[in-house]
Amino acid sequence: MADLEARLSALGANIRAAREERAETQAAVAKAIGMQRPDLSTIEAGRQNVTIGTLYRIADHLGVRAASLLPE
Repeated sequence: MADLEARLSALGANIRAAREERAETQAAVAKAIGMQRPDLSTIEAGRQNVTIGTLYRIADHLGVRAASLLPE
């Protein structure tokens, strides 16, 4: 379980870094992809699993490949 938690944390950090690189707020990204800001916040904090659909919506909006957000 610790391995999954570490991966979710790294995924969240990668999403946050990509969002901050574009100088977008959580609220702006969440609205653009049709989710609530608190949900995006918990994803970025690594406390919530991410569906593949959500991952693709986030990546598409941020202009990055979904694979680039996944931790090694």
